[in-house]
Amino acid sequence: MSLFLQLLVLTIAYRATGNFVESPKNHSVELGSNVLFRCAAQKSAEALIYSQWKSNTGSLLGYHQGGVLPGHQGRYSYVKEIPEELHLKIEKVTLEDDGKFECQMLQPEEGPIRASAYLNILVPPTLIHFTNYQSGSTIDINENTPLNITCVTPNVKPEPRISWYINGRKIDTGVRHTSTYHLNKTSTSYASLEFRPRKGDHKKTLTCEAYHEETKTKIRTNTTLNVLFPPDEPVVKFVNGEKFVRSGDNVTIACTVTGGNPSPNVSWYLNDKLIDSRFVLDATTHESKNVYSFIAGPTDNMANYECRTQNSHTMEPSRQFIKVDVSYAPGGVEMFGESSMRFGETANIQCKSFPSNPASQISWLVNGHPVTTSAQSEYSKEFGKVTVSNLTINSNEVNVAKHQITVECTARNVEGSTSKQHIIKILAPPLVPRISGLEDMYYFEGDVVNVTCEAHGGNPLAELSWFRGYEKINGARNEIAGDSSISSLSLRMDRSMNMQRLKCEAMNAALDDPLVESRQLSVYYPPRRLIIRPPEASSHHHLVGKTARLLCAAPASNPAAQISWYFYPNGDTNPLIYNGDTILNETTRESGYTVENVVSFVPTEAHDGTIVRCVASHPDWKHSINTTYALNVLYPPRMIVDNPVTIIVAEGDSFRENLTVKGNPPVSSWQWRKNGVPFDHTIGKVFARGAILSGKNLKSTDAGTYTMIATNSVGSTNITIKLAVEYSARITSISSPIIASDGDTVLLECEADGEPKKANMVQWFRHGHQLEAVHRGDTRAVLRLNASQKDSGEYICRADNGIGYAAEGKAYVLVNSAPKILHLPLLSKAAGSLGGVARARCRAQAVPVAEFIWDRGGQVIKGNSTKYSMITVQLDYFTFESTLWIKNLAPDDYNKQIRCAAQNMFGSDVTAIPIGPLSPPDTPVSVKMTNSTSNTISIAWEPGFDGGSDQIFEVKYQKYNEELIHLVNTTHTNLRLSGLAPAKVYEFQIRAINARGFSSDWTRPPLTLATLNEDGVDVAMVHNRRNKWPELFPIILIIIVACALANVLLVCYLCNRNRKKKLREKTEMVRTAINSDGVRPVQMYGTMIQKDGSTRLDVDDMPDASEDDHSIRTMIEVSPNGYMQPIDPSMYERSCLVEYEFDPRDYPSSRHGTLGRNSTYTNMPYPEPPPPQSSIYADRSLSRRQNSGTINNNHSPQHHLSTFIHPNSGVRAGPIHYSQLDGDLV
Repeated sequence: MSLFLQLLVLTIAYRATGNFVESPKNHSVELGSNVLFRCAAQKSAEALIYSQWKSNTGSLLGYHQGGVLPGHQGRYSYVKEIPEELHLKIEKVTLEDDGKFECQMLQPEEGPIRASAYLNILVPPTLIHFTNYQSGSTIDINENTPLNITCVTPNVKPEPRISWYINGRKIDTGVRHTSTYHLNKTSTSYASLEFRPRKGDHKKTLTCEAYHEETKTKIRTNTTLNVLFPPDEPVVKFVNGEKFVRSGDNVTIACTVTGGNPSPNVSWYLNDKLIDSRFVLDATTHESKNVYSFIAGPTDNMANYECRTQNSHTMEPSRQFIKVDVSYAPGGVEMFGESSMRFGETANIQCKSFPSNPASQISWLVNGHPVTTSAQSEYSKEFGKVTVSNLTINSNEVNVAKHQITVECTARNVEGSTSKQHIIKILAPPLVPRISGLEDMYYFEGDVVNVTCEAHGGNPLAELSWFRGYEKINGARNEIAGDSSISSLSLRMDRSMNMQRLKCEAMNAALDDPLVESRQLSVYYPPRRLIIRPPEASSHHHLVGKTARLLCAAPASNPAAQISWYFYPNGDTNPLIYNGDTILNETTRESGYTVENVVSFVPTEAHDGTIVRCVASHPDWKHSINTTYALNVLYPPRMIVDNPVTIIVAEGDSFRENLTVKGNPPVSSWQWRKNGVPFDHTIGKVFARGAILSGKNLKSTDAGTYTMIATNSVGSTNITIKLAVEYSARITSISSPIIASDGDTVLLECEADGEPKKANMVQWFRHGHQLEAVHRGDTRAVLRLNASQKDSGEYICRADNGIGYAAEGKAYVLVNSAPKILHLPLLSKAAGSLGGVARARCRAQAVPVAEFIWDRGGQVIKGNSTKYSMITVQLDYFTFESTLWIKNLAPDDYNKQIRCAAQNMFGSDVTAIPIGPLSPPDTPVSVKMTNSTSNTISIAWEPGFDGGSDQIFEVKYQKYNEELIHLVNTTHTNLRLSGLAPAKVYEFQIRAINARGFSSDWTRPPLTLATLNEDGVDVAMVHNRRNKWPELFPIILIIIVACALANVLLVCYLCNRNRKKKLREKTEMVRTAINSDGVRPVQMYGTMIQKDGSTRLDVDDMPDASEDDHSIRTMIEVSPNGYMQPIDPSMYERSCLVEYEFDPRDYPSSRHGTLGRNSTYTNMPYPEPPPPQSSIYADRSLSRRQNSGTINNNHSPQHHLSTFIHPNSGVRAGPIHYSQLDGDLV
């Protein structure tokens, strides 16, 4: 059975390959190369052979003729020249092509045959690098430190062979290979090297090489080793080879260090201090050398010079030492011992040499003769050796000359010698000193006395000192004269020297106790001060009328003082002299005398503050001594001013009254009363502080009688102050308002108050004229009237007492009357935009009340509704105002007037108020000056109609004949301008500007006003008279131009009437020609005349893009029903006007400023009616508009015209007024 299977397999295998003339062969090619698998079968009798290839993925490439096969990026193709062959060509092979390919052929007679071959894709190495180091870099590593480095070759097929080399020598040890395989059949190979570099490997190249045997590809990467190692031990030596030198020789030492990476530092140190760090590196021998030269000195003997070497590899530096032996002479000697001695004594002297090398020998000379001594001693110091020798001298054995012995010590060695002398003085005592200069019997304190002390002989000469008793006196001048000592002293005598002894002491080294000479001193002096005080058991206070005693003490004087008293009452220059009684005369410790003297007197108030002088004197004194004493006499308080005091102050003013009170001691308590009632410091606006009474911003209630009580320890007193507060008259009661009918008797009462009160201080006035009234007292006036319409109105009660401004009060007599409507320019019209809100106001005067009724077209408007709302307010006693708000304005509202009727039980009045579109405001009227000063002018005016929006007023003023113009905005109808120049003429003009940015004309002609000059004269009156005739000329010229313009307008009117006639004919033609139901836009081009005087508050004067300077384009739409809607731009808000060409598909929503689909023109931002209980608009300021668009037609608003687009029905059409058309239909 097994044999059968083997035969079957062999048969099948033979069938698989046996009929191929050329079988596919295996190929190994590099990535990106081309390969051709050849396959050819034996020729057969049958021409039909089926052949194909199976790819490495197992997919069949299909039966095809020669050419590029589908797929595989067009890289696979069949090559077939005869039917029996089918070659497979693969271009630019990739790793995806690696694998087994099979050629399959089928002959109908012989059956299928197949043969396979392998395509091996070779990927040579293209990159080799180190994992942790950069190729071509230098690696710093310490000697004998392991270096772990890995070399990587990524994405190679098959694996390359990686080898390590150092300077071309292959490294076999420490190498480890690993690989990582990838899904694309490539692999990454790693070769890790562990290497311990030595000093000899420094600067060698470490190479990693990858060799791909299949493709004969070899790549490598290198790195350089920088092996760090320490240098060799330093070598030190003398350059001249001699170690022993003399002081002053030039010595050179050298320190050499070989090797080391990096190069080491070589430095010389002495006693751990750096002395030289300069060294030279020989690149050839790698030696670093530091050569140091110095001049040898004593301090260099046995000095230990140290060479240190170190590089960054070594932690501790290497050291080598070298010592220098320097021979030098001693620098000197030192001698110790007594410098003086008495005759017969002995002295010990020691001589010590300075360090030297070698050690010195010491020799002695006494007074120039050699002396032998005992053995010398030597000991070593830091830089050499020191020698010491001792000598004992007996003064009896030495020949002494000039009281001294000279000893000389000499130290010597082979390098030189040095010596020094020592002087010993022989001591002798001086003679007894003598004092001169004290020949007088006594001296006065403060005198300067010059005394001299002289002592002869002695060795050394005597030192002289001065003593006062046992106290040494400094400051003496000592000098030598020959063999004598002289001391001079200047003494300033004082009382402490009286009866003391002045001593002079002479002393030198030969004496154990000083020699002394002395003299007795006698000093006269007055007392330093005098003391005045009450005697013991006497009162320290002096009361008026009671006997007083004073004691004068003169302590410490020589001889005893003589006392006198001087009194100066009231500062009199002629004093009263008293001698007093001496009660004490005793001696003091300075041998002086103390004297006390007492004087008695009876003091008065005039003695208070009087100066008392005590004088101490003596005939032997040069001057006397005195002191003063101020008498303090106690007495009760006393007022300086007359009693009572009256103070008159105006109300609102302040005062301060200081009531001078004199008393001793000072007042200890103050008590204040107002009208007998005590108060503490403050009552009302009045303040009491001690003797000061003051007030601030006084009121009438602060008037009254104030009493001050001042008290001290002796007694008390009081004073009365009457405070009167004057204030201007004020009205306390007035009867108003009074409503009466014609013929009724009316009493108007007015009562006032004020200080002072004057007769007839209360008066009644009307229209500036005083009325006769009945006066009841000084503060009340009664006015009797018979009520009539002419008496109805305002009455003024004026109270004036001559203080401040007169007080005025208003009283109203209201006589029942029918309403009378006020026709004011501001209320003459109403305005609003289509879809918006308009406000109409009606103001009437009536007593007691006015009721308003509004009607439109004869139909009364009843209450508030969605169309109308109204509110009525009372402005004053007899003025009433009603406001009507008309909402959702339609064109029909402009054609019907609104009427306002005001009525009450006494009658009624009616006025009509037209409603129109929003317009520029009217020009203000009745401009006048209300006041002027030297630097201010106040003006007022009456506002015109505001055009339907809130308005502000712009005031323009300039100096006469000057170009500088000033502009001021205000919301009020009056203005006060300050900061003007005095006595200057100004021209004023006013215009109104509403919230929509439109403005009125300036008021004409300009109002000429002037500030007052320094004398208060109005210079405008003189100016107007001077310029009266020149101003008439422009008026005459305007009249002439107006006549000419009237003629021109008449001609234009006739031409315009002819054009309108033609326009009506053309319109009839259009209405006849329209057959459809849609809206067809028809355009009319023509001219719209702007209104005169409407000026926009803008500054840009660029022309608008219109057909000419005085016309704009008007668009008219015509409906199929024959109606056309004219568009007046003044009826709409400018933000809602659009030029357009209509297409209903383009307007499902808001575009280019038109309304959205859910919006209407009724919700545009127009003024809304006020809520209930409100009255008229609130004033507000409007900022000046900036230039926001182009302006044409002399600053008129731009008339961009359009019909409105209805949200649901397209174009809104309406009836046409042919009289409004002007132009041709197109």
